[in-house]
Amino acid sequence: MPKYNFNLRNASAKGTTPINLVIRWENRRLVYPTGEKIAPGYWCDKPGQRNFQRAKETKSFPEHPEFNDRLNDLLLKASAAFRNFKTDQGRDPEPEELRLALDKGMGKAEQQETDLLRFIAKWNKDREGATNKTDGRALHPTYHGRNRVALDLLKVYAVKSRRGGRIPFAKVDKAFVDGFAKYLTTTKKLATNTVGKYMRALREFIGAAVDAGHVVPPSVVRRGGIGIPEDKNITKIALSPHELAAMLALDLSGQPRLDRTRDLFIVGAWTGLRFGDLVRIQPEHIDGDYIRIHTGKTGEEVTIPLHSHVRHVLAKYGGKMPPVKSNQGQNKDIKKVAAMVPQLQKRIMVVRTVGGIRQEEAKAKWELVATHTARRSFATNYYLDGQPIRTIRAITGHRTDAVFLRYVVLDGKEHADLLAKSPLNAMPVMKAV
Repeated sequence: MPKYNFNLRNASAKGTTPINLVIRWENRRLVYPTGEKIAPGYWCDKPGQRNFQRAKETKSFPEHPEFNDRLNDLLLKASAAFRNFKTDQGRDPEPEELRLALDKGMGKAEQQETDLLRFIAKWNKDREGATNKTDGRALHPTYHGRNRVALDLLKVYAVKSRRGGRIPFAKVDKAFVDGFAKYLTTTKKLATNTVGKYMRALREFIGAAVDAGHVVPPSVVRRGGIGIPEDKNITKIALSPHELAAMLALDLSGQPRLDRTRDLFIVGAWTGLRFGDLVRIQPEHIDGDYIRIHTGKTGEEVTIPLHSHVRHVLAKYGGKMPPVKSNQGQNKDIKKVAAMVPQLQKRIMVVRTVGGIRQEEAKAKWELVATHTARRSFATNYYLDGQPIRTIRAITGHRTDAVFLRYVVLDGKEHADLLAKSPLNAMPVMKAV
């Protein structure tokens, strides 16, 4: 006999949380969204009480009678759907079959996204214009871009692996997940961190499908079922204050586009702002000796002291940022600028993992310069200057020290130099007595 339970999706939610009907039978399980939501404080979760797994009878939640009636009605329909299927088919239903029977019993239109690819396509479309649950702000365009590319890669993988144009949820097992990771790594020969980006998207897709009531194999749903590879040894660079000064000293008056590119990069290197925030700076954001701006990613206001190089650029453009077309164009042009800096001609060993193979290659430092190098340079230079991590994080917006320290780029000599500043290195030698 099947067992029926009404469970909160998030029992510790601060606001309301969805209620799922969980049905278990013969080692099978279906999580079916009820469409109802409730604050955990109004939910009775103590066995033996009158309204166990129903809304509490309280004046603070006056609609509890009608609310519980709807849950009881759904329970009756679920029980009938299970019983009717077994009578008609002579066997217990599979989870997806029971879900479809419940949809029919609830009067819902038959859902078309019964396979992973169709579900993702619809989910991506529904997410357009969606907001972040934590702060209510619109999701960033790069997030939507990642999801679209991930879906395209899954479609190609489905064909390449002879799965056809449909991937039933029952087939989204560990073999499928591992096969997709292998396809990205060995066939597409993507860098390890890029593979991780798309595997993270797949994990989010599958999580959303489970929340929507679709059933996928437990091996994928459980914690760690979808691994996220990360290349921790990838070479990252930051430009020192001396290198940044040399870049600013370049005479680019005959190349106005590169001149603007260089100037914006310099501002980024001394403010720690992301590209999207840099291009938004207006005279109104300048408050005396500070820049005050709400960052696009976190929505929090940051206050940044004006570095002398930033003052130079602002004066050059009348208090505004130099106009640039796009982040992609900035990335391309900043390499051209960096190639002109004598101090960036030195060659360094570049390490990264591509196609599952660790690669080493000697490159000039300027070849590694990108838009994001400015932000890394900010974090690294102020860290080396001895500024408190918490103070730097207040500007970069990193939530934890661990995440921030991934931005800091130090070599062995720089680590040694930091230790050399310690008073411990000047301890006097005690004379024997």
